Amino acid sequence: MALLRKFISYFFDLTQEKVQSRYSGEVVVAYSRGQYKLSTSKAIYSFGKYYTSFDTVFRQLQVGERPVQSVLVLGFGLGSVVDLLGQHPSIQLITAVDADDVIMDLGKKYLQSGLKSKVEWVCADAAAFASTTTQAYDLVLFDVFIDDLTPVVFMQTEFLESLKKTVAPGGLLLFSKIHDSHHSKIENEQFEKRFTKVFPSAFSIDTDGNKLFCWENKQ
Repeated sequence: MALLRKFISYFFDLTQEKVQSRYSGEVVVAYSRGQYKLSTSKAIYSFGKYYTSFDTVFRQLQVGERPVQSVLVLGFGLGSVVDLLGQHPSIQLITAVDADDVIMDLGKKYLQSGLKSKVEWVCADAAAFASTTTQAYDLVLFDVFIDDLTPVVFMQTEFLESLKKTVAPGGLLLFSKIHDSHHSKIENEQFEKRFTKVFPSAFSIDTDGNKLFCWENKQ
């Protein structure tokens, strides 16, 4: 039955459940192409190993070969980025932060990764968490959206300065933004100027629909 279900999912999305989020309205979990997908009417929040934006950058920057022990994920969804990290040999802790308790419960339910036992779940606003945590991480992944928009607070210098403090020496920051429309491209052009002021050696990678702003803490 499981094999038949997986086969069918390559032709039709199999809806698992629909729930109301206080931030995103109706969100849908579907089984699609053998992976769990979380989406709204405007955006895909998670899609297992098909979450191509982070997959592209992980491969390009050889994240799987880095000596990463601790990971901070801001905006967890169903945990696609954890699925992509797979059986990373050195990861000991993944701190999963999401302000939406409904989506966090879905993440706990549908996360498939073998790293699931290493996840520490934190239901909190990303800005509040970044400004108060005293821990620094080897890999920091920012993936916060409301539908297809990055909330304005996360594009401000104050938040970026807080975020910088969460990246350990030698650590890597990846900040994801939608990059698929005239509006988003103009916004990202302005954001990149602000981002590089806080992170002078930063660079960006266009992943065909998303743009990831990247910075390595070379202290």
